[in-house]
Amino acid sequence: MTLIRVLSNITLGLILSASFVSAGEFKPLRGQTAVRVCADAYNLPYSNNKLEGFDNKIAAIIGEELGLPVEYYWFPQRIGFGRNTIKKVDNETGKFLCDLAMSIPAERGMYSPTTAYFSSIDAMVYRTGEGYELKTISDVAKVSKENKKLKIGLFDRATATTILLENGLEDQIEYFQMMTGDIRVNSGRIISEALASGQIDVAFAWGPIAAYYADHSDVEMKVVPLNELGTDLIFSFGMGVRHQDKAWQELLNKILEKRKDDIAAIVATYNFPSLANVKQSPKKKRKTAYTIENGKVDDSTYTGWHLFNTTCFVCHGDDALGTDRAPNLVTRLEGMSSRAFRKKVLHRYFAKVNLDDPDRRMAFLAQIAEKDAVKFKMPIWSDEPNIRAHIGDLYSYLKARSDGALAEGQPKRLSK
Repeated sequence: MTLIRVLSNITLGLILSASFVSAGEFKPLRGQTAVRVCADAYNLPYSNNKLEGFDNKIAAIIGEELGLPVEYYWFPQRIGFGRNTIKKVDNETGKFLCDLAMSIPAERGMYSPTTAYFSSIDAMVYRTGEGYELKTISDVAKVSKENKKLKIGLFDRATATTILLENGLEDQIEYFQMMTGDIRVNSGRIISEALASGQIDVAFAWGPIAAYYADHSDVEMKVVPLNELGTDLIFSFGMGVRHQDKAWQELLNKILEKRKDDIAAIVATYNFPSLANVKQSPKKKRKTAYTIENGKVDDSTYTGWHLFNTTCFVCHGDDALGTDRAPNLVTRLEGMSSRAFRKKVLHRYFAKVNLDDPDRRMAFLAQIAEKDAVKFKMPIWSDEPNIRAHIGDLYSYLKARSDGALAEGQPKRLSK
């Protein structure tokens, strides 16, 4: 262990000791007797059953603030982790097995996430003292050509794969399986075993993994953040709770805010790769929903026009300009995404009208004029197969009208 790590640990100890004195500001939720954490017992630097990971130490802060013990339900961090931990009920007690998952992507998915408490990017790791230096992925190709042919280790679907292949290094890559049959072995082995032994000369791994196993190796190694990959490949992580546990999520966020400096100090002792000078990713050009050239439209937009003028125009008027029964869609679609449009049209409205049958549809449309516009509700178009199948086409037409790219009247089709 280096002197810097020793001093960092001493500093961390002082911070946590000082923080403990001010504990007690937050009260546990009703019925909460422990901070019950779902975690992997063999997953450093995140967690282990000796409580040596940074997530173990951060979970301890949550316990301190609530004045509760921290209990663990151990399960391998693999496919099915959430289903078998935080979402699974104990048949004997009727309670969930645990209530808090650590290091969860800071975006809503299987879990509702808290505020992120760390971010990182992939890294490149290599042994030092061998007569070459690697600063970028392309340096691997340069050294392979001028010095020695470097053996490369990475996991399937690694972010560096495309650049490595573009540099003509496909024959030098050894692909590693992310998960082995032994739950005690994690992805850090690509560094602690393969790189340290000389099986490979350069490894690519997730930043926290790369930093931790390089730091704990007896072989001198250098960790290079892949900041050339761009800001889009920086990923942030927080804690995860069940979607219905909103009060728990809110309480955790308050604790994370209060103890953010202490948590940052914990993360700092694990020497994550620096995110300084990460290349700014270019803004992705949003794909246009329609194609219009010299007033002529693509097939999708034309189909949308036809669909609108056989169904929607009765309420929304010619050219989607609205009537006293339904709004102007030219203005309503300003800034609306295709996803939001789909959700509104297919799921938002509640009139129970089966419009699959053409005669029934026309009878319904004929009756609309007699209905009070305030009481009238748009039909559930998710029950109408023609609308459901062509919802994207309908959006293309209406979006073109909304953007001012398409004039009133029947458009002409582009030649194929």
